[in-house]
Amino acid sequence: MAKEILDDNVFKILIATDNHLGYGESKPNIAQDSFRAFEEILQLAIKNEVDMMLLGGNLFHENQPSSYSFQKCTQLLKKYCLGDKAIAIEFLSDQKEHFSHLENPIVNYEDPNLNISLPIFAIHGSHETPSGSKFVSALDALSSTGFINYFGRYNDLSEIEIKPILLKKGDTKIAIYGLSHVPDQRLVRLFQEKKVKMPRVDDNDWFNILVLHQNRANRGAKNFIPYDIIPDFIDLVIWGHEHDCNIKPTQYTQGGPHIIQPGSSVATSLSEGEATEKHVGLLKVYKGTFKIIPLPLKSVRPFIYEDIVLCKPGTDEYDLQSPKKQAISDVKAKLEEMIQKATIKKEDNNTPFKPLIRLSVKYYTEVQIFNGIRLGYQYENRVANPGEMFKFSNFNPKDRRKRTDGVWPVSNSEFNDVDDWATSVEDVVEKYFKNYERSTKMKVLSVKLMTQAVSRSVDHNDYHSLAVACKAQINKTVKLLEEKNADCDDIDNILDIIKQERIKDEDKEVIELAKEFEKERTVGTPTDIDEYRISDDEVEVVRASVDKPVRGRGSRGGRGGTKRPRRSRGRGGQAR
Repeated sequence: MAKEILDDNVFKILIATDNHLGYGESKPNIAQDSFRAFEEILQLAIKNEVDMMLLGGNLFHENQPSSYSFQKCTQLLKKYCLGDKAIAIEFLSDQKEHFSHLENPIVNYEDPNLNISLPIFAIHGSHETPSGSKFVSALDALSSTGFINYFGRYNDLSEIEIKPILLKKGDTKIAIYGLSHVPDQRLVRLFQEKKVKMPRVDDNDWFNILVLHQNRANRGAKNFIPYDIIPDFIDLVIWGHEHDCNIKPTQYTQGGPHIIQPGSSVATSLSEGEATEKHVGLLKVYKGTFKIIPLPLKSVRPFIYEDIVLCKPGTDEYDLQSPKKQAISDVKAKLEEMIQKATIKKEDNNTPFKPLIRLSVKYYTEVQIFNGIRLGYQYENRVANPGEMFKFSNFNPKDRRKRTDGVWPVSNSEFNDVDDWATSVEDVVEKYFKNYERSTKMKVLSVKLMTQAVSRSVDHNDYHSLAVACKAQINKTVKLLEEKNADCDDIDNILDIIKQERIKDEDKEVIELAKEFEKERTVGTPTDIDEYRISDDEVEVVRASVDKPVRGRGSRGGRGGTKRPRRSRGRGGQAR
């Protein structure tokens, strides 16, 4: 784009997705990371004098963000979005169609009661799906303050018609099609049944943008959105939900849409994709042409992810006498290299924050495995995640196929052609545990009850259901063990007896579990969860007091430390 046309005819839009405000707020080391990154994004918007910001979903980490997260977000929006700067963009489409969920359906910068200098348009993501009897999202509450323009929401998912927001600045006109998060399998089915409609604006003078929040990576049959589903008239797709930063536009077919994936602004999992440098994008549009300028985020905590392969048995390097000590020595040397790299990142970005370190340790034999948590806490003054530094995996392909601790891994053929037999995720769970070896290992948890929990998690976006189900069953088992005066030497046999007794009353337990789900939904997630004490050779479960008061929901971060609440959870892969 030539400099001579960078004038009042050029749209300047700051693009960001997956801010996950409130992530890790219960962990002191990282509690402010999401807010600090979001403030830097707002500062970049002001510095680059953009016309608007466009957010691609998951502004908040929780469906019901804590009072602190919501207050911190509104503070930042008030600080950077209010002012006397004139707005140069015209809103041409019917505002009542896009903001019908508001009592005053008007774009915020035209509201006479507000003084908006930085308009923000946002769709909701997978963490903000409207829920409850009133079908309310966290973005509904935020848009009621007038600080953002929440659009792309569809209550009826039997058929979706995406009407574009039409904006004009000088000679440039853009049409923004907003599609908030819809379960991927359902959305694919709607596309296949031609029940997703995107009416194109009549003339060709419009630059068409689609912003959506869905799986982009192939995560199984119909559980992602193929790029060829997107209509060819779309010029640019802003793809939220995936956390890897791929800010450079990608075009898969000649004449097809360009796709950019800004990724997350905060690492919500210790995975390789999160370790890439975080960016937002400055989008400049002039008539039918566009340009993306990557803007690196300097306030993001350094994150180093690397692999190490331990010595192979039978080689000259392998210490047959002390394989565990050798593994620890090799890992410590690797950690020093990683911390040095993180230090260089800190100096480059002038950030004082302790880094996140994740080392994937690939071992050949189990005698090489060491207590990762104990070793990690030797670095607690140097890293932000001492309890979550290591990920262990078996490097030997043959060993992967062998039985480990009496459990056979899932074979590839076991879930081939899932669509031929699975109508829901519960089908997959039930089929997995039909294997005798697996079902006999479940001495405390009931397959039927866990299937109910999975169903609730999927159908109602109840991310706490699995933790509630586990805790309820563990508490019941402990109570029965106490009633039977179980002796430690005979505990396995007594657990088998208890299991058979509970199977007979499984339907009754299903009803009891439903009451626990309802209690959790109305009161909040208990914090009096069991704790773990971990030594080299065993894991001891210590029951917490049941008299502690119930408090609100906390972070969705992964496990960490020697004390780990069972309600902690993390999503696999990059998408959060």
